[in-house]
Amino acid sequence: MTIIDFTIIILFHFIADFILQDEEWAVNKSIDDNALLKHTITYSIVWYIPMIFILGIWKSAIFVTITFILHTLTDYFTSRIASKKFQNKEYGSSIPNFGAFTIIGFDQLVHYITLIYTFKLISLI
Repeated sequence: MTIIDFTIIILFHFIADFILQDEEWAVNKSIDDNALLKHTITYSIVWYIPMIFILGIWKSAIFVTITFILHTLTDYFTSRIASKKFQNKEYGSSIPNFGAFTIIGFDQLVHYITLIYTFKLISLI
């Protein structure tokens, strides 16, 4: 993996996970599986664009499929945990901090790890 590949992963994750996430999906994905799926389908489709140029058509399809599954599973759990923390006004805490924003940070960490390892594994095929 080159530094350019790594930068593309960071950039496209930000675009797909935040800029192209509708507010309705963001607010409701913790309670509505349809909102979650709208988000993760959109997120995954966005990945096909850069990966075609990096991995080719078939490897990109595999990357997008794995990314969809892992992103959906991650968001399913982290959005529900973060939502409960927000409802309880547990935004943060003293050290160790396990508040809502820490859960969001953990969610992002899991996304980056899964994207990088998926990219590395698909590159080896």
